[in-house]
Amino acid sequence: MSDKIRVGVLCGGVSCEHEVSLVSAQNVITSLDPAKYEPVAIFIDKQGHWHTIAPQLLLAQNSQELLTGSSKMCVPVSTKAPVTLPESRLDVVFPVLHGPYGEDGTVQGFLKLARIPFVGADVCGSAVGMDKDIQKRILRDAGIPVARFRTLYAAHRHLVDPQGLIDQMGLPLFVKPANLGSSVAVSKAKTLEEVVQAIDKAFEYDKKILVEECVVGREIECDQPA
Repeated sequence: MSDKIRVGVLCGGVSCEHEVSLVSAQNVITSLDPAKYEPVAIFIDKQGHWHTIAPQLLLAQNSQELLTGSSKMCVPVSTKAPVTLPESRLDVVFPVLHGPYGEDGTVQGFLKLARIPFVGADVCGSAVGMDKDIQKRILRDAGIPVARFRTLYAAHRHLVDPQGLIDQMGLPLFVKPANLGSSVAVSKAKTLEEVVQAIDKAFEYDKKILVEECVVGREIECDQPA
């Protein structure tokens, strides 16, 4: 019996960030030390069905080829239940899902219910971190400075005053869906017309969106030493 830690790399998903997730999963699998870890690639297609695929296949194919390839590429974990994990033992799951149903606590709650250890934030942390509106309110109430923002709702779309937002926070403005990652429907609007277009675009992806002031600062990344 192998002493390697079996890591279920969970990728794909039903959100619009599906393809981004596959690229991230490729990076995770490549970074795992083969002497210590045995990756098990778990692919969720855009219809929400779970499949196991060979890690080598995920690495060899780009996202588009994996999605449009023959059905031989993906072997269903279960033909009855779309959320059945592989029968083989998993020591830990590494969720590499982006966007809703991946970063928002839903998968984390499922794994906790199944009593499977997983990498990353817990249910509450994932949910709060995903919803930018709730996250900013918690930070603000804790006394942590945040950029000025307004939360807009699709149900009140007809009441939105783009010029009023500009008068309040200036230009440029950042507009984004409240519950997506940082790679889809995020706009930097420099004119009134662009603000209107950015709001319309963000509402295509979420019923709640954020409009934020621009804060000029430095971007700092943390990485492990080579």
